[in-house]
Amino acid sequence: MSDGEIQALLSSLNGKHGILGCLLVGGDGSVVSSSLPENIDVSTLGALSATLFSNNDVSLQRMNRGNLSQMTLLTDQGILHFCQVDGHFLIVLTAKGQRINLEGLIRSVEEQVSSLKPKLG
Repeated sequence: MSDGEIQALLSSLNGKHGILGCLLVGGDGSVVSSSLPENIDVSTLGALSATLFSNNDVSLQRMNRGNLSQMTLLTDQGILHFCQVDGHFLIVLTAKGQRINLEGLIRSVEEQVSSLKPKLG
C-alpha cells in the first residue's frame, strides 16, 4: 500500500466521533503516516505511544491476562485510543472538549484496522 493510500485511510477518520487525527507507527515508534494537525509533534508522540503500549502489553502478560490489542486513555486533553495492527500501532486522538461516543469511536477504529491489516502484512 502506498503512503498516499495509508494517509487517505487515516484521514477518513478525522472528524468522526470527535477524532482530531490518527498516527500509524511501527513497532519501534517510527512514524509511518499521520493525519494529525501540523502543530503536533508526531515523532515524539509515536515513540512514546509505542513505548506506552508495549510496556502495558508486557504488564498484562505478566498478570496472565493475555496480549494487549487495544487501549483507551482518557485525559484532560481528550481521548487517546491505541490499537495494534500487524506489528504497528494506530493511535487515534480526539479533540479537546468534544463529547465522544466511545463505542462509535472504537467501532470506527476497528473498521480502519480491518482495512489496514491486509495492506501492512
